[in-house]
Amino acid sequence: MNNALQILNTAAWYVAAPFVPLYLASLGAPVDLIGAIIGSSAVVPLLISFHAGALVDERGPIAVSKASVLLYALAGAMLAGLHAVWAAAVAYGLLGIANIGFAVGSQAVVAAASTPATRVQNYGYYSLWNSAGAVVGPVIGGFIAGHFGYRTSFALVCFLMVPCFAIAGGLGGVPAGPRRTVPLAVAHRVIGTILRLRGVSAILFISLVVVCGQQLQQSFYPLYLHKVGLPPALIGIIIATISLGSMVVRASLARGVEWFGYSWLLVGATAVLALALVTIPLLRHFWAFIAVSALMGTSLGFTQPLTMSLMIDSVSAEFWGVAFGIRQAAQRIGSILSPILFGFVTTASGVEAAFFLGGAALLGTVPIMASVTAHLRRPRHIA
Repeated sequence: MNNALQILNTAAWYVAAPFVPLYLASLGAPVDLIGAIIGSSAVVPLLISFHAGALVDERGPIAVSKASVLLYALAGAMLAGLHAVWAAAVAYGLLGIANIGFAVGSQAVVAAASTPATRVQNYGYYSLWNSAGAVVGPVIGGFIAGHFGYRTSFALVCFLMVPCFAIAGGLGGVPAGPRRTVPLAVAHRVIGTILRLRGVSAILFISLVVVCGQQLQQSFYPLYLHKVGLPPALIGIIIATISLGSMVVRASLARGVEWFGYSWLLVGATAVLALALVTIPLLRHFWAFIAVSALMGTSLGFTQPLTMSLMIDSVSAEFWGVAFGIRQAAQRIGSILSPILFGFVTTASGVEAAFFLGGAALLGTVPIMASVTAHLRRPRHIA
């Protein structure tokens, strides 16, 4: 049920999110405003991320998942029904808040259901279902947007939330988390304790750096594809290829960790993402974009589930929910800074300059990442 909920809510996200920048552009919003909207929409999710994890621990995943479903539906209705820049900005923010609830709740379920030996493998499967939703979502969204308009595609989000609400109600059958948890009222008091644990700072740094590159891709890749003349249907296929690349590697994630260890996989995946971003402005043709999208997907397929697993390994069970909230906060910081910064770069020098700068900056962090991940353990055994 957790995987089914994951594929549906991820598909709903990708039906809408990749096309919000194009929708804003069709409403007359300049590029710097689009970047500001996408970046600022992550502020509220950042502020609530710590407590979202504690809420999942205290109240369980059902209540949080149901609330996330309702927020998704409201956001889809606003995007479909209100033809205005301010409405799109508010709706995108609601999508971000709902996404926090889905992410923290479902990741905590995987943690509770796993043993140390199976954790990496289970996060790989969990992320695979996430990628599956990200494959079908933009393809469907691109097709509908190209044939019936963006607002019809946004309305599909509401319909996808109907089965999501039913599935969220059935999460009572999932394994319960540890009995000793951090109460919501005191969640902020343990943040410092978690940050001082060995390895946590390195995991957060990796999460922040990768999300900056990922957000550059999510925010401005569709705009660049539109600039070179590709229609929405082909843009959706290209975006879906990123997720398809993630699916391929996530199915064999545990084996990759056994062969290479966490450090080599994380450093190598980051370098691949950096090179892919630098390559994007040099391309003009559909199949070239398919190839570079597959590379980006391969990179992201490794980094996200590995940092989830490493966070659980570094933190004791009673802090799992809050720890996932902290990880989400690091990712939201990247989601705020990246589109705002690269929105200004795009306005000043063009979208090509944003990809060159972003890829170069990400490549520059690779030696730092190699240093901070040197101590990360190689797993004893993965079933």
